[in-house]
Amino acid sequence: MCRTPLPAPSVGHVPHDRVNYRGRVADAYFALIDEIAGVATYRADPATGGPWSPGHQHGGPPSALLVHAAERLAARETGRDDLLALRCAAEFVGPVPVADVTTETRVVRAARTAVLIDAVLSAAGRECLHARIWLVRRADTTAIAPEPPPASGPPSDLPGLGATFPYGDSIEWRAVRGGLAEPGPGLVWARPTMQVARGSELTGLQRATLIGDSASGISSELDWSVWSFLNVDLDVHLARPVVGEWLLLDAATQLGPSGAALARATISDVLGPVGATAQTLVVEPLRR
Repeated sequence: MCRTPLPAPSVGHVPHDRVNYRGRVADAYFALIDEIAGVATYRADPATGGPWSPGHQHGGPPSALLVHAAERLAARETGRDDLLALRCAAEFVGPVPVADVTTETRVVRAARTAVLIDAVLSAAGRECLHARIWLVRRADTTAIAPEPPPASGPPSDLPGLGATFPYGDSIEWRAVRGGLAEPGPGLVWARPTMQVARGSELTGLQRATLIGDSASGISSELDWSVWSFLNVDLDVHLARPVVGEWLLLDAATQLGPSGAALARATISDVLGPVGATAQTLVVEPLRR
């Protein structure tokens, strides 16, 4: 993975008619090019670009794309409309380029109560990302669930994160505390301004995965110009469907003494806590 960071200038609120880096209005991170026998090829928008290199994607968009692919396969193979994607376990086996990518999915298990999908994302014939996605059947358990509080979203006068790069510019951020330029735990509201795949509305797990991979940046403990702290995985768990467009990440990073760290976050929506994320980070000085 690329170790050359981009500078960290200011990020503010991003309008929903944001113009992307091709000079046109972007509506999705990925556009479907073709699909043959369940293998789909997508064109990645420049808005997928991450903070470490303009040629490599941020982890959120490709992970969310595999959730999208898994949800499509589960619906197609089972014929069911009662499945809710609640967990994504993604493993980054290589950098994901800002280029055409291919997704391939298969059903590992299809039971009455849950369906497990295995998904792989490749670029130029090289596997970049593996993920397993669990979908659970919907059922009425309101009698044992706590009563949700009144809905409340983020205040409109909060600042942005304090850094900018393509993926960062595709999200509307409202920081309660912390930010990319401020070391330590962060508490940040986020709302995507783009779909994951063109023509498909964001689902709850897509939204949580897309935003959840930012937890390690929001809670960074190290100087971006001195240290690299790339995540090799992303685990996202949801307890219920996501309500609304906004998600709140309450994130913290625990540095270890042996070249690794752990970033964790509680995810909330307008009704309160809805899930959690975890990321294993590889920590080392930037290569000059």
